[in-house]
This record gives sequence, structure tokens and C-alpha cells, in this order.
Amino acid sequence: MSGYFKLVDAHDHGYRLKLMSGDGTLMAVSAYFPTKQAAIEGIELMREIAGTGPVVDHSRNDEITRAANKGRLSA
Repeated sequence: MSGYFKLVDAHDHGYRLKLMSGDGTLMAVSAYFPTKQAAIEGIELMREIAGTGPVVDHSRNDEITRAANKGRLSA
């Protein structure tokens, strides 16, 4: 099974998205969205960013980032 987005209630009456892997592992939590519609729009934006966004590495080892940006990073 592929990963999925989980829409959850935020503590201050809004919403957050949780990006889950296929086995149910939490991969990422989104920013706060004030409405469900904004959260749904956030899913579309996250899909676009995930598919086209480069890796911006602020860590010590940037060799892995260069490989990821060239599409050569393997799991």
C-alpha cells in the first residue's frame, strides 16, 4: 500500500495533515490549517512540492543531497 494523508483535528479548532507511510509510520506533520478546505488545498500543494521540490540540505553531509537532487538516491 502506498502512503496516505491523514486529516486530523488541531488543538485550536483547525486541522493538520499527517503524512503516513504505507505501513502506518508517521512521516511528517503539516502546519496548521484554519479550515478543512485549506487543509485539502494543503494536500494538493504537498503533493506538488513532494514531486518536484529539490532537497535543501542544512546538515553537515551534503554529498547525499547532491545525489538526491540528481535523482540517484536509492532507498
